Formats: sequence, C-alpha cells, structure tokens
Amino acid sequence: MRTPFGTWIYLLLVICGGAWVLGLHTAWWQRGLAVAAVIGLSAADAAHTAIVSELRERAAHGLDSLSTWIRGPLAIAGGAWIAGLNLPATGRVTLAAAVLAVLLFERSMTAAAPVARGAR
Repeated sequence: MRTPFGTWIYLLLVICGGAWVLGLHTAWWQRGLAVAAVIGLSAADAAHTAIVSELRERAAHGLDSLSTWIRGPLAIAGGAWIAGLNLPATGRVTLAAAVLAVLLFERSMTAAAPVARGAR
C-alpha cells in the first residue's frame, strides 16, 4: 500500500467486505457515495492535506495489522458488495467455510513441504 489512492481503495474494500459479511444492503447511490468519498480523500491526500495524510498512515497501519488471510477475503467480498452482489446468510456461511477450507488446505501443504538441504 504505497500509494495514497491504493490505500484508500483497499480500506474501502475491506470495510465494505465487513458490510457484506454482516449482510447489510444499500442502494446503488449509497455505494456510489462511498466510492466518491474515497476519490475525495485520495484527491485531498494527493494535495498533501496534513490531516488526511495522517489518517491514511493510520489506516494503512491498521490494515497491515490485519492478517492477510482476513484482509484478502474481506477485500474481495467488499468488491462484491459494491457491485451489489449479496447472498443470504446461508450462502455467506457456506462461502466462508469454503474459503477457510482452501486456506487450511493451502497452509497444510506449505507446512508439509520438505525443506531441501544443501549437498555436501
């Protein structure tokens, strides 16, 4: 998250991912308002507004403190939420279980991989 615009977009996606997980529904113009706010914050940050730059640094630090396994799926779900794609609660639970199963499988495969030793 090196660029101000990228940080603000990623923060929007993660927050919207939380809204998707909670099953919140909004009208298209409300989601558009959130995107417009991010564009405005990015423009203010690019103009080196001190308070906005400070907020971006704190937001980036907060995002970095989240695990990649949480941040990534939330950002993807946030993109779906902004696009207006919603699932009922059972669909969200099923999708979360599938993501968790894939992550656990991937983690077990990397942990079980043998470590190559140098030849003597």
